[in-house]
Amino acid sequence: MMNNFIEPEIKNNYKNELRHVGFELEFSNIDIKEIVSIMEKEFNLQANKINNYLYELHSEYGDFILELDFELLTKQKLQKKAKELCQKIGIDISKEEINSIENFIAELSRDIVPYEISTPPLPLDKIELVENIVEKLKQNNARGTKHKIYYAFGLHINIEVISVEVKSLLAYLRAYVILQDFINKDAKIDLARKITPFIDNFKNDYIKYILDENYNPSRDKFIEDYLNFNPSRNRSLDMLPILTFLDEKRVRKVLPNEKIKPRPAFHYRLSNSDIGEKNWKVSNEWNRWILIENLANNEESLKQLSKEYLKYLDKFINLESWEKKVAKWLQNP
Repeated sequence: MMNNFIEPEIKNNYKNELRHVGFELEFSNIDIKEIVSIMEKEFNLQANKINNYLYELHSEYGDFILELDFELLTKQKLQKKAKELCQKIGIDISKEEINSIENFIAELSRDIVPYEISTPPLPLDKIELVENIVEKLKQNNARGTKHKIYYAFGLHINIEVISVEVKSLLAYLRAYVILQDFINKDAKIDLARKITPFIDNFKNDYIKYILDENYNPSRDKFIEDYLNFNPSRNRSLDMLPILTFLDEKRVRKVLPNEKIKPRPAFHYRLSNSDIGEKNWKVSNEWNRWILIENLANNEESLKQLSKEYLKYLDKFINLESWEKKVAKWLQNP
């Protein structure tokens, strides 16, 4: 146990080194300058201001990125477009005037667009740092998903893989689709997030396809099948980063316009960012991921539950929900 974070059974990555984990935390109700001050003073990070809405924060583990999740501002698209437009119509606009426009738009959007802190890949034995950051932000009135009914803020976890072999990746994906309904319910995923397309569950046709005991694909076939059934980042477990890491050319050919960062990690997007809620902790969300780790690396249980879930999906009427069946199994794995 790493404080409240349960250790995975397999602690080393595909290179037989200690695994790393990255986090992406969305929140609001706090000024960006105050966030920078907290990160500098409380965690000894060195801030580098890129623009008013984007900062790099240097640490011994790599750069934290703090940004307003609004590309119009963080990538200064507004400044560029405003200059181009004014030049075309013969109007001279000053940098101060553009900054005023940016500030006005930022003020309008601050109640619906979150700030996001993205951590560098942290060593597995240092991930409690994220909990400490969340606690300091909470003490300074940062708030998350449940603060307002229309907040759809998320916590993303990027967990380094233990292997890049298809057998292992498929085992994790099978474990996830078996557990996804249970985890959705157990984590009390917020309605505002459920109605967005960003954390869609895997569909039954794909679940049945990959749980078939005869499904034993090559790497190329595994990637091809995933892209065929899931041509989108919008899955609660997004496999595109690891698939792009394995074969970027193949993935980009099918999804040339998707914003995908290749990395040897699972992109777990499901969790609420409930910062500000009394009993919410990042470790709670991490510990739900550990359920997936445990099942993925238990070959006998994975095979048994795959067969049971396929039977469940094929039945027209089930007297007991799948979530309850999973809950019983978790009590006596």
